[in-house]
Amino acid sequence: MSVDKITQTKDFITFVYRTRNFCTFLETHQSDSYKLFISDIQKQLIELYTFAQTLHDFDLPDRDIKEIDITDDDIKDLLSFTRDRLRDPFYWIVFNPTDHNDTASVCGDLLDDLGDMYKDIKTFLTGFDDADDDVKQNALWHLKWSFDNHWNDHCMNAIYAIHYFLKHAD
Repeated sequence: MSVDKITQTKDFITFVYRTRNFCTFLETHQSDSYKLFISDIQKQLIELYTFAQTLHDFDLPDRDIKEIDITDDDIKDLLSFTRDRLRDPFYWIVFNPTDHNDTASVCGDLLDDLGDMYKDIKTFLTGFDDADDDVKQNALWHLKWSFDNHWNDHCMNAIYAIHYFLKHAD
């Protein structure tokens, strides 16, 4: 499917809307209520995961495109704000629950999950908002790749952990 057709589908338009909501939520949310904050994040993550699964594969642009790189330093304030809203961001999870030979648990970090997702999604939005069609196509390719290979796990682990954080929230 061509990039032009992808960007005009209802699912894609909804997905971009959800990505913008997620970034804006983390950038501006002022809730002092722990339970409301993580409940709202969980809803955002469920929507992102649902719509990210509808992303189609396509090729990279034919020319080299300058990479967009959002670093932890770039989002230092956002991470600090989010850390202040989380009580204890750590949780335990089996890294690959389908590998019966490796059942050791690993420590997850909700702040790391949200920060990594934010960086990947914000990088996409920065490129997608560019006027150059090749930059947009590159941003789409990287978003699809980063979902399939990186932030899908962060997203699912965070949803799972928040489920239990909410069960035990005051």
